[in-house]
Amino acid sequence: MPKWTKAHIIDGFVSLLHRHSYPSITVEMVLNETDVSKTTFYRYFRNKADVMDAYFQRIYDSALLDEGCRDLEDLFAAILEKARRNPEQYRMFETTGYNSYLRFIYRYTFSMGSRIIETAWKRSLSEAESLHVAFFCAGGSHAVEEFSRGQSYRSMGSRQAAAEIASMMNSEYKVAIDEAMRANLREYIRRRDG
Repeated sequence: MPKWTKAHIIDGFVSLLHRHSYPSITVEMVLNETDVSKTTFYRYFRNKADVMDAYFQRIYDSALLDEGCRDLEDLFAAILEKARRNPEQYRMFETTGYNSYLRFIYRYTFSMGSRIIETAWKRSLSEAESLHVAFFCAGGSHAVEEFSRGQSYRSMGSRQAAAEIASMMNSEYKVAIDEAMRANLREYIRRRDG
């Protein structure tokens, strides 16, 4: 029941996103859309930004765990494709501050990217390596926005853009995402989501 309730709240939020701007959506609107109590909502989420993060985390987790995702280039292509195919994301870029969508993309890609590389290398990242990943993810969050909105890179498909992004990475960071890696990531996501 709890997983269904959490998913139901997220789905209600997404339904609202298709009809309203993110800033205009309130927790009360989510409660009315989903017919859940305030107590139930706050059992799973602190605020609407948490719901936004959970929704896009679900999108990006599904890209990461897809069996067609064999390496980071495939992951970049999937994220870019999902960005263009989910127009509600455009509204999310209107957010600012710590709970902004850009910050979410950065936090998520840094967390999962670091985890993928550390799992492949079987060690923790050094401070310099962590800086490399952070720098790459920070710029990547802006590239996702521009790509999804069609502001830039209009003539590129997601696969071509992903190949260009991957070509900028040092070879040691180009790790495989095989079934063992996916199993590790599934377990991490299961523990993270409780």
